[in-house]
Amino acid sequence: MIFRYSEEAKENVINDVSFKIPSGSTVGIIGATGSGKSTLVQLIPRLYNINSGEILIDNINIENIDIELLREEVGMVLQKNTLFSGTIRENLKWGNKSATDEELDLVCNIAQATEIINKMPNGYDEYIEQGGANLSGGQKQRLCIARALLKKPKILIFDDSTSAVDTKTDELIRRGLKTYMPETTKIIIAQRILSVQNADIILVIEKGEVVASGNHETLVKQEGLYRDLYLTQGGVVDEE
Repeated sequence: MIFRYSEEAKENVINDVSFKIPSGSTVGIIGATGSGKSTLVQLIPRLYNINSGEILIDNINIENIDIELLREEVGMVLQKNTLFSGTIRENLKWGNKSATDEELDLVCNIAQATEIINKMPNGYDEYIEQGGANLSGGQKQRLCIARALLKKPKILIFDDSTSAVDTKTDELIRRGLKTYMPETTKIIIAQRILSVQNADIILVIEKGEVVASGNHETLVKQEGLYRDLYLTQGGVVDEE
């Protein structure tokens, strides 16, 4: 597929990209800032329409799916997601008004947000200021993850959405997703190799193109951006 922001644009933002994601798998996406990672995943819920090619979900072109239904099937958690003024309960249930407290407990457990709730004097009924001003960056990210999980999406997209949590919490969130949401397709954009190294498939993006793909064990043995990032972040490669 090919995408550019306007027909008049001289350069494509996404250029001749093609890949398949098995249902229920976890896909990691790695690339430098400005490489097109975020734009790529924003094409899935049709925040933008592609210029050429097609995107299929269950072998159906997304352009033939009602856009509201499509966006109900896709959950997105951004690096800087929005929390609005209101209670934690109201924020979490924004995408699923009928959710029970048991469902809230489950998604907060997966998102490692239970500790946040337990520390609040009023629990789920604690008031959040506009934009989550009375919460830390990591707390906001975990609550936004819980909110996306409560939506029960078919496809879950994390766009650098664990950048403000420590590596241990990041690992626990990913482990919870694998355990409790095995049928959900998970797409994880990250700066940390640790966040994607256990993914079933990893895509390496440069200048809007997929320049390498495979699992962690394969990519660290190849010269290129993935290996360079891994070594820069303290990874060790067995040269044998």
